Amino acid sequence: MEQKIRINNEEEYRAFLKKLPLYRSILKRFTKFSISAPVYTEKLKDFETALNLKNRRKRVTFLFDRACDIIDKYNEENGIRCSYNSEGFCEDPKHQKKKNGCCFLCYLQSEKGCPTRNLSCKLYFCDHICKKYHPLTMDDIDLLRMFSPSQREIIKSNVFVTRKTYINLLCIGSYLLFCMYSVLKFFRLKNLY
Repeated sequence: MEQKIRINNEEEYRAFLKKLPLYRSILKRFTKFSISAPVYTEKLKDFETALNLKNRRKRVTFLFDRACDIIDKYNEENGIRCSYNSEGFCEDPKHQKKKNGCCFLCYLQSEKGCPTRNLSCKLYFCDHICKKYHPLTMDDIDLLRMFSPSQREIIKSNVFVTRKTYINLLCIGSYLLFCMYSVLKFFRLKNLY
């Protein structure tokens, strides 16, 4: 079964976003989506790809990677990045103890910075950077609406984990399980501040 969606203006785009829970539900499991529009073409291509991925892990992985790419591209185009002195310490006096590109002492850090992709970390910027620039938030990335409410809660606070663990937590999608995992993770971390 094929469902063609035509979006001609901002109002129809907003209506499409409101219908996303229905489009990604089990009711549309065998539906092939075809989205066309004169505006928002890149965004809608991402939605079409995600909606046509019926395997949960493949969809979550695509959404995760695409959201990371969107943030990276936006930050690069707008010159948004943390500034460090010659020794690798943050220029903000409140974060002088932190080194190698993380405001916290993450156990994943290496001498070259963070070795993994983490959506929550990419969405986090300290007050110092937010005053200087206008970084993206979750609300700015419409593609993140493809995630369920519990998955979006996981995205808000799932820092200090590898890409593989992150995707596994999103695939499970249970906020209760994520909270239990977070408590265990907290005891593994040292020197957060």
